[in-house]
Amino acid sequence: MDYKGTVYRPPIEACTILLPVTEGCSHNACHFCNMYKDVSFRMLPTETLKGYLEEVKQRFGVYFEGYAKKQKRVYLVGADPFVLSAGRMLERIELIREYLPYAETFTMYARANNVSTKSDAELKALAEAGVDDLYLGVESGLDEVLRDLNKGYGTQEIKEQCFRLNEAGIHHCDLMMTGAAGTGRAAECARAAAELENETKPNKILVNTISAFEGTKLDDDIKAGRFVPASEREVLEEEIAFLEALDLPDCYFWAAHPLDAIRVEGMLHGEEKEEMLAELRQGISQVQDGEIRRVSRQGRL
Repeated sequence: MDYKGTVYRPPIEACTILLPVTEGCSHNACHFCNMYKDVSFRMLPTETLKGYLEEVKQRFGVYFEGYAKKQKRVYLVGADPFVLSAGRMLERIELIREYLPYAETFTMYARANNVSTKSDAELKALAEAGVDDLYLGVESGLDEVLRDLNKGYGTQEIKEQCFRLNEAGIHHCDLMMTGAAGTGRAAECARAAAELENETKPNKILVNTISAFEGTKLDDDIKAGRFVPASEREVLEEEIAFLEALDLPDCYFWAAHPLDAIRVEGMLHGEEKEEMLAELRQGISQVQDGEIRRVSRQGRL
């Protein structure tokens, strides 16, 4: 299969089958991201997807039927496959089900503005077809920070589209970024993020710590002194305050990205939440203020 660029997926989808739908990112302008800088966005034709599915079928041979029975969850590859129209998405799901008839859930990255292009009826049709657990790039609860990150949308659009997803029966898994406002704003960021998440009620929250990779606008801003990164201690203070303020007992919290200094995960209720907080508090007690600063690093998110 001729697929350009690196294949990315959320770490918690490590065991999910990956199927190509788009290449690159339709926005490709976030100041912290270099994941798709060298890849032009395009929607892959259904023939490409079918060819990949045929290749998988041939590789498994007589064992393909048994393999197909185990595939309950499918991850659609690309920065934001939800940019596809509802009709094109349904067409691809129908094709996938010809090969993987037991698939129940079709998950992918998504942007809030790509949710807004679909009607309520289209969202419900997608939900009925199995689209669920959209990984939504929320990043922050502060409009100023979202503007600085150049996300292309603000908190009001995030709220409106999350409410529409909830109404349609499509869960959203929100991607949040600690340290996104820079130094001195941990409490403010944590409070705003928790208020936003408590209101929009995600199914999962995935947290990673902001880091400036070479070739990004964020990296340039750090070098020029326009952005002063938060210290490791500030980042942990923000995460603790965020976690403390979340009132989502049925939500799964995941903060175990390679960029996170202390990795925790669990449900946001009872003992599991307290265990995560205890681990973070233990970790922050061993970090000196300003000891580690997140500056330019090679690699990708």
